[in-house]
Amino acid sequence: MRNHNIHFGIVGIFLFLFFLLLYLVITQKSNSFDEKIYQKIATKITPKNTIIMKLITFFGSTVGIICGIGISYFFLKDNYNFFFMIGSMIIEVILNNVMKLLVGRIRPNINPLVKETGHSFPSGHTMASTAFYSFVMYFVWKSSLTMIIQIIITILCISIILLILMSRVYLGVHYTSDVLAGLCFSIAYVALMTYFYPTIYSWMMSIM
Repeated sequence: MRNHNIHFGIVGIFLFLFFLLLYLVITQKSNSFDEKIYQKIATKITPKNTIIMKLITFFGSTVGIICGIGISYFFLKDNYNFFFMIGSMIIEVILNNVMKLLVGRIRPNINPLVKETGHSFPSGHTMASTAFYSFVMYFVWKSSLTMIIQIIITILCISIILLILMSRVYLGVHYTSDVLAGLCFSIAYVALMTYFYPTIYSWMMSIM
């Protein structure tokens, strides 16, 4: 029961935050907040920082996530866990594309440092990276690794997620509200998927 409450508590809290951000975006009440955050980040734009941010944002790109999933295959040591992660990521990509089409928010057009196409809300890089690295943390804590290794990997994954969020705003391809919404939705999504993980795992074993 306690595990049930934790999972659905996380889902409820972060879905509420996501829909709050969605409301602020649709009503354009997030514009002032987004502009203020970008102006602060823009003061840090330098050629060196831009190179670093482009490297960081790669880890949340389609190619970067696919490479990460491929590498994870050798560490999960369970094909069902691997298929669970792939299936979960595919579903989230579909959800992201659907939400982008429904909201239809145009990307920022102030000094973009990389070229991106498509709509802006919620951030696909943020959603994908938050989901993938959260799943990595989930399986790390289910593994037999020592606690110190689990803590180190967790800190690393959280740092990567936060840096990717920052990189998307720094590069001028997303508003802060885009990345915060992507973060909130993915946390709720991962909490829901990991709650149903035992059921999904048993189902996959029965059909494969």
